[in-house]
Amino acid sequence: MEPSRVKPYDFTRPDKFSKDQIMTMSIMHEMYARQVTTTLSSLLVGMVHVHVASVDQLTYEEFCRSIPNPTTLAIMEMDPLKGAAVLEIDPSLTNAMLDRLFGGPGNDTGARRELTDIESSVVEGVILRLLTNLRDAWKVMLDLRPRLAAMETNPSFAQIVPPMEMVILVTLEAAIGDARGMINLCFPYLTIEPIIPLLSARYLYSSMRRTNGKVLAPTALSLPMTVEICYEAEPLSLSALQGMRKGMRIGLPGYGEGAALLQSGGMPVQRLAALRARRGQRTVYRVTESRIGKDIESLRAENTPQRAVHDELRGAVRSLSEDLGTAVKSINESIQGLARKQEDITEELILQSANDRVEPGTPLGKHRRPFGTLGIDDCDALAGFIGREHPQLIALVLSHLEPGLAACVLSRTPEEIQADVAERVCSIGRVSPEILQEVERVMDKKLSLSSSEKLTSAGGIRSIVEILNVASRGVEKRIVESLGKTNPSMAEEIKKRMFVFEDIVLLDRQAVSLVLGETPIEDLAVALKTTDQKVRSFIGECLSREAAGSLTARLESLGRTRLADVDAAQQRIIALVRRMEEEGRIVVARPDETVV
Repeated sequence: MEPSRVKPYDFTRPDKFSKDQIMTMSIMHEMYARQVTTTLSSLLVGMVHVHVASVDQLTYEEFCRSIPNPTTLAIMEMDPLKGAAVLEIDPSLTNAMLDRLFGGPGNDTGARRELTDIESSVVEGVILRLLTNLRDAWKVMLDLRPRLAAMETNPSFAQIVPPMEMVILVTLEAAIGDARGMINLCFPYLTIEPIIPLLSARYLYSSMRRTNGKVLAPTALSLPMTVEICYEAEPLSLSALQGMRKGMRIGLPGYGEGAALLQSGGMPVQRLAALRARRGQRTVYRVTESRIGKDIESLRAENTPQRAVHDELRGAVRSLSEDLGTAVKSINESIQGLARKQEDITEELILQSANDRVEPGTPLGKHRRPFGTLGIDDCDALAGFIGREHPQLIALVLSHLEPGLAACVLSRTPEEIQADVAERVCSIGRVSPEILQEVERVMDKKLSLSSSEKLTSAGGIRSIVEILNVASRGVEKRIVESLGKTNPSMAEEIKKRMFVFEDIVLLDRQAVSLVLGETPIEDLAVALKTTDQKVRSFIGECLSREAAGSLTARLESLGRTRLADVDAAQQRIIALVRRMEEEGRIVVARPDETVV
């Protein structure tokens, strides 16, 4: 008696899927892997390879622990099945896809972070295509209609079943350029339980045969075919056939008896006999003998000379048809090339034109350039928004912006990525209009919700300067001194704003003479470079005749001067005025104050 085999069984982790069921899932998803390969290759315009690496059963908790955090998780509703499933894409693949979709080479940057709003929107479009492939792969089993319910990056937030519930995990290994990673499909037992009996290779192959039969049989039977009714002629020599001319007669031995042949595709199919019909009515034929198989071969043997000429003529016609087909194909390719070139020229002209802001809904390539809804006033908000994005996305946006706005945004991005972004702008590839439009849609939505500039535009240094200018001297001095202890830079900025160089005309002539006596003539000449004639005349009246002449000569000899140098000279004179005021040597009075 053969000894019985003992197999250990873990009741805390029961096997709910048989080997046959796991094998069936593997076969189904091999078809899915081929479809995903085609879809991603077309979408990314590059070589992508996907194949099934393994199909295992494990608990949902083990699955969650096996995937990285953060990652790309898509929770799918499996209508008509009750419950959900999970599609997980490794971060390395997600980064490579985003890099390629945004015009890069498709490399994995190595960064592991949460997806931004723009990246999530673009990845969602990719996942929707993968769900369409999943439906096609499952159609031999049932009419599955998977729908994207939610997207997550943390496995802890994707608890679709209890942790100890058994799942079947289909792992696909994918290669996108140099990037390698896994795409996991997790199907809980509770979700696919209603179709568990159908998960067998026998049912799968029988379904495939039924599906193929249902599709091919009606198609084959309904194909239209051209048929001919022919009468056999008397035997003719080759010389007689070559010498035939219009009007010559040929004997038809079987015509009187109504004997004819039914031909299709140049080959006889049936032998017919004509039934006698009354005058004015159609002649009706009946089948008397099948000419399929051996009869056709014998017919060929009986008509060897005629058949040789017929075959020669058919070969010439076929050769002519092939030549014409090649020529037509070449013409079509040339026309398509011209159409693509015209589209490129049109797109280039659109990108070079600096159009005004238009509605975001206007399709790309029609009356506007990409990101035409972003104006120069969006610089700070745009830089703050895309500064956290993938460097390739920043490069994509900058390459489509007007140069002034692009320079403004680039200068406000983090310094450590500016060189990387510039390099990516130089090497950016072609990007799908759908991707451009989706990126612009999300950006426009986010920027429209960001109203920080509008909320803070009423405040700022300017506002407090205007308030202090009408407050009492005691309040002004107390506030500025207090700010000097807690926020020196702000206090200094307020001081600069409260008294500008042009306000020197508010001082009395004696005070101005004291200030000018300690001011180098070089600083005074540069500071007066951008002032109006009123300020220059006032300064000249406060100087001696000799000093005024020297100042005028120095002003006339000044060439082109940087605005920064003018501002610096004015700030040095303002600082001198404030120091002399603090020392009590002069009094800076406001327009509404009287000095005695």
